[in-house]
Amino acid sequence: MHIESDGGGSGPAVPSTAKMTGSIAAFGAAAAAGKVSIDPESAESMAAKIDAIAVRATKRLEKFELLEMGVRLGSSPVALTMAKQDLITAVGTPTSAKENLVLYIRALEDLAAAIRASARTAQDRDAENATLLTNIGDELT
Repeated sequence: MHIESDGGGSGPAVPSTAKMTGSIAAFGAAAAAGKVSIDPESAESMAAKIDAIAVRATKRLEKFELLEMGVRLGSSPVALTMAKQDLITAVGTPTSAKENLVLYIRALEDLAAAIRASARTAQDRDAENATLLTNIGDELT
């Protein structure tokens, strides 16, 4: 991966916030400015790391099986209400923790696929351009 330097040293193009600092902020600013290029090996490495995160997240889906069975918190009305609410929050609605985890996994898988596709497209375009330049050079001689 290559991040171009503008040589100015005047700070990031995008202001850092408490949530986005250091190398992440620098990368975000460089990407926003169109100064990031990625080689196929780096792209595959990045996509593989994202795939690994998705695999770990998928394993966490198993934890919801216990919650789907219903966790007994006691027999008092408060405990029964809390257990019902825990179930709804964890797995019972379209905005539940489980559904959000599933969406997160899909987003990670889509991101990894997009990185790979982008690297392939860039590599194909580079090969086409190299062929065109070679042909133009041959025509000039």
